[in-house]
Amino acid sequence: MSVRLDIRSERYRDGTLSHKDMTRIIENVKRQTDSRFKNGKNDPDLHVVWVSEKTTSDDNPHYHLNIFVNGNAIQNGYSIKEAFNRAVKKKLDADNDGLVNFSSSNGKVGKFIERNSPDVDAQMDDVVYTASYLAKVRTKESNPKGSRVSSCTRI
Repeated sequence: MSVRLDIRSERYRDGTLSHKDMTRIIENVKRQTDSRFKNGKNDPDLHVVWVSEKTTSDDNPHYHLNIFVNGNAIQNGYSIKEAFNRAVKKKLDADNDGLVNFSSSNGKVGKFIERNSPDVDAQMDDVVYTASYLAKVRTKESNPKGSRVSSCTRI
C-alpha cells in the first residue's frame, strides 16, 4: 500500500521541523509501527520517501512523504497518518492536529497494489503517478543552495 502525506510546521511559531527532525519522526513511527504489529503474522515493512519544500525563502519548510507499507498488515492509510500526527505533535510540543494531512490523491484509505490482480499494472501506474508529486520542481527552488531536500529509508 502507498500513502502520501503532507507535513507542515505551525505558522508563527519558532519551532519548525528540520531535516533531522523528519528523520527522527520517521524512525519513531517505524519503531512504533513495528512494535504494534510484532505479534501479527504480517510485518508492516514501512518505507518512506520524503522531500522538503519552501514556497518562499521566508517560509517554514513543509514536507511531502510517500509511505510504502505491507497492505496485508496495514489496511488503512489513516493509521499511518495518525502515527505521523502523534510523532509530529510530540516533536513540536504542539496540540494542533492539522499539521499532518492525508492527501486526497490517496483515495479513501491509500493506494493498494494487489500482485495477483489482472490490473496490477494500472495500480502500479496509479501509485507512481501519485508519488510523482514529490518530484515537482516548483517550490523547491526556495530551499537554501546545497541543502538536503529529500531522503528515504532503505527500500
